[in-house]
Amino acid sequence: MILSFTRVLGLASCFGLMMGSLMLGQERRTLKPEDLVDIRTVSDVQISAGGELVAFVVTEPADPAKPQKPRDANIWVVPADGSHPARPFAASPKSDTHPRWSPDGRYLTFLSDRGEPVGDEKEAKNQVYLMRTDGGEAEQLTHFKGGVEDLRWSRDGAMIACTVLDPETDAEQKKHKDGYDQNFVDHDYKFARLWVVTIADRKVEQVTKQDLHIGSFAWSPDGTELAVRAASTPRNDDVYWQARLLVVRRLTGEIVRTLSEKAAGDAQWSPGGQAIAFEEYSPTRIASWLAVVPAASGTARPLLKDYAGTVRAYQWEEDSKHLVVEVNARTHDQFLRVDSQDGSVSALPVETALSAQDFSSSRTGRVLAYARGMGDSPSDVWAYMAGGKPGRLTNLNPQAKDWRLGAVQEISWKSQKDGATIYGVLVTPPDFKPSQAYPTIVEIHGGPEWAWWSGWLGSWHDWAQLLASNGYVVFLPNPRGSTGQGWKFAEANRDDWGGGDFRDVMDGVDSLIDQKIADPNRLGIGGWSYGGFMTSWAVTQTQRFKAAVVGAGVTNLFSFDGTTDITPSFLRNYFLDLPFARRADYDNHSAMTFLKNCKTPSLILHGESDERVPTSQGWEFYNGLRMLGVPAEMVTYPREHHGFRERAHQVDLLTRMLAWYDKYLKP
Repeated sequence: MILSFTRVLGLASCFGLMMGSLMLGQERRTLKPEDLVDIRTVSDVQISAGGELVAFVVTEPADPAKPQKPRDANIWVVPADGSHPARPFAASPKSDTHPRWSPDGRYLTFLSDRGEPVGDEKEAKNQVYLMRTDGGEAEQLTHFKGGVEDLRWSRDGAMIACTVLDPETDAEQKKHKDGYDQNFVDHDYKFARLWVVTIADRKVEQVTKQDLHIGSFAWSPDGTELAVRAASTPRNDDVYWQARLLVVRRLTGEIVRTLSEKAAGDAQWSPGGQAIAFEEYSPTRIASWLAVVPAASGTARPLLKDYAGTVRAYQWEEDSKHLVVEVNARTHDQFLRVDSQDGSVSALPVETALSAQDFSSSRTGRVLAYARGMGDSPSDVWAYMAGGKPGRLTNLNPQAKDWRLGAVQEISWKSQKDGATIYGVLVTPPDFKPSQAYPTIVEIHGGPEWAWWSGWLGSWHDWAQLLASNGYVVFLPNPRGSTGQGWKFAEANRDDWGGGDFRDVMDGVDSLIDQKIADPNRLGIGGWSYGGFMTSWAVTQTQRFKAAVVGAGVTNLFSFDGTTDITPSFLRNYFLDLPFARRADYDNHSAMTFLKNCKTPSLILHGESDERVPTSQGWEFYNGLRMLGVPAEMVTYPREHHGFRERAHQVDLLTRMLAWYDKYLKP
């Protein structure tokens, strides 16, 4: 028997009431760093074409006994109507990710490194696996050196396209064994190339042979062509900002059309074949908007360009006229149904919170599956059926019910500069009392083109719930330069890092002080990446903060631009020209230029293998503070890049961050 959402949710509510009565008198406990690090996470939510089943990836907590071992990822499946509990579908001691349904729903493909190494490779790389949905063992379809990065089914289910990274040649392997392991910068590229697997005979053929680095791709409905987002090299600068939208012929790999020189996001080919949806960069290449271009070539037409939000993901409906679009609006994500011809928009009664584009829709668009985190629980899988209400399909972290958590709410305030309305999120302690001023931490998001959300805020780099559970008010502003208020707002800090965006943050702080929420004598600030930049900038512009945590922060724009892996486009897009052409402007927006003003005790945290914000940025700030006699500590983490992966390092980072604020902000 298939239960309706109403029936399933009713049963869940009754069960929740029974559990609540059993837990009466059982006190919830304060959140610990280990709690955040050991959360199960959900990602890559994929619904079958018919809308019956949802596949998704569950990443398990790391094993404390094996601190450097990657977290185990497995594929789970759950009925979209909630009629049965979620269950593991593809699980192995290795990583199983990237689930993709066949068009008829009979098979699920995925990527895994569960197999044997190919040739002389020391470790197994990701290969394409195929499993029947009614049971059986997984079949390995590919045996590539270099490993598979992405895959897509053709519309008729006859073929699977995948991107494969170039492996080392035999000559390169021999040189490396002989000790010649030097890196020739900007040479000897390894490209991701397009290949196709024919299901009937398991034949594998290479499509693109020219030197193009293929990112995302989409099949034409008739299977004769593929639209690809391609870069001239695998360098991040080319991949992120210089990619083109091309159409290649499946049989030969020949480029037959160039549809856009400003491709910012995935291509989605309409089921009827006439149009392709993609994200197109704004002229500055800071922001982007949804666009539709004729598949046969022509001018791209923007959609939602003037919408007061930011497009995050999109998918065609079967009629080839409408798209289901996930947008970030203020501090929430919502789903829209957009007419691709006249641009009209209708909102679906579904809300989520910055789900990392983890949504998919059935072929008709009547069933959506997506990840959603609530203010009091980490992300789970949800589904929405047209005419009904959204339903929660999983409960991956039941331990969250035992935690003392803060209340999460969207807030807004006015800019004292120009009267603009600025949004953000406020997380208050579990015992929060109005009109009682609390020690308050301002946490700045990364990006800068990103935003805080009204949902779950707890991870190794999202500290709000950990801080709130331990007695702090946490203020998470989305100043100009953030997403969620349209592309012009996302570009509003152009040539102005630390200007209007910093004033937006401080205006928000003043608003909280005026409301007697924040204690002006116990203010802290912190953040990761751009949040680290803004933290270092803030403590060199004002002495109102009594403690700071600078996580992987940019502190010197000039030296950063010469050492980051995203040079030269990233800062040039924001600051109009190269740093040596505008040295004074880069210096005037760098914390190091104003370091002598800093009196705030600062904790600097950085990964030793960070290519995005090199560790030297942290060293500059730390050593400068020491020279000035300002209390400062710096901790670097071996093997960690811009995003930390090892459990022990994540726990240590959170523990130190909390202890630093406690030392300077609590009596």
